[in-house]
Parts: sequence; C-alpha cells; structure tokens
Amino acid sequence: MMPGLSAQGMQYYHTGRLTESSDVYSFGVVLLEIATGEPPILPGHGHIVQRMKQKMATGNITSVADARLGGAYEVTSMWKLVDTAIACTADAAVGRPTMAAVVAQLKESIALEEARVDSAVRVSPVSDTVALVSTFIPSA
Repeated sequence: MMPGLSAQGMQYYHTGRLTESSDVYSFGVVLLEIATGEPPILPGHGHIVQRMKQKMATGNITSVADARLGGAYEVTSMWKLVDTAIACTADAAVGRPTMAAVVAQLKESIALEEARVDSAVRVSPVSDTVALVSTFIPSA
C-alpha cells in the first residue's frame, strides 16, 4: 500500500471510482468535524479518526465534543453522533453502515437532543410566561 492512502484511497487510486462506502467514510469524517470542532488533520497530532478514538476511550464525552458548545447538549445524543461517525470510518469498507442506517442513527440522536430542549422549554418560567401572555392577550 502507498504511504498515506487508506484501503478506500487505494481502491479509488486503482479504479478511479468512488463508492457508497467511500462516501460513508467521508461523511463520517465530516460528522466528526462538526461534533468536535476540529479539523480532519492536525500537524503532529494525526487524523481526526485516530484522535477521537483515543479521546472516546476515556469515556468522557466532554473531551470529544466541541468545547464551544459549553456542555449544552444531551450526552447520549452526542455519544450516538460520534459513535455513528466512528462506525462510518471503519477501516474495512464492509464494516461501515449504509447511508440509510446512518440517517436512522442521526434521527435518533436528533430526537434525543430535541427531547432535552423540549423538556428545558417546558420547565422554563420564562417560556411559561411567554406562552401565557400570547394566549391571554387579545389581538386586534
């Protein structure tokens, strides 16, 4: 294998064709960039996939998630997002999920996050006041 080329890179090198599997890998890298706020390659620190696998091994999602989020996310949702991204970047193409499976996982992650946001809105005194005001103020 040529240095710096993964198995899917070698496949593209030899065939000149991209596959759904290579698209899934690339999408996983983009998901990691979004979740972590980090670039795919940091000189001296390697590729985002290896960096995130090491951080995930600590079991601490705050070491993985973009610090700019300030912890404002549902922990299980973030784990599902990064787990999905890592699955997309499996070394062997046959080990990667289909895009349909990725979409299903992301929908589950979004549902968890929306449930967190919805429950925060329901218990917020400010939002209750806004709801009461908009309900009881007559409109012209």
